[in-house]
Amino acid sequence: MANSSGVKIKGIEGLDQVLAGFDDKFGAQVLDKMLRKAAGPMVREAKRLSSNADVTGETTKSIGIVANRKAGSITIGPRRGNGYKGYHAHLLEYGTAPHLIKAKAAAGLLHWAGGAAHQVQHPGSAAQPFMRPAFDATGTGMVDSIKDQCREIIESGFKSVHK
Repeated sequence: MANSSGVKIKGIEGLDQVLAGFDDKFGAQVLDKMLRKAAGPMVREAKRLSSNADVTGETTKSIGIVANRKAGSITIGPRRGNGYKGYHAHLLEYGTAPHLIKAKAAAGLLHWAGGAAHQVQHPGSAAQPFMRPAFDATGTGMVDSIKDQCREIIESGFKSVHK
């Protein structure tokens, strides 16, 4: 193949072969595996950080990866349902403001170890973030991991054509 400068480019057929093979090498399963590998350090860091604030341990157990195969993406964070109980993770991450808790029934009472009342003042709780600090600590490494994995796939594609 020649361009207007008269310079001939060799190996363009090999490039076509390599590029044609990338559909298989970057399929949904490969991308999912690549994303999961890159996300591992963030999951471990979020679990480590959440264990300091998570009295029940349920939020820490629920932190993991959920794949969205149609979108070719993953979500990292507390999971809910299917045996996971990360329902109060946002309360740990962001904290709560002081608020009034009232009994649901008009004549009902709230019961706790110290007694019963129609309403109680909750003092609120301080934020104990774990997801954002985990991302801040591992985000660059995740991007680097994905770049390295893509580079390996591309290099192996060229090596297989040009033995």
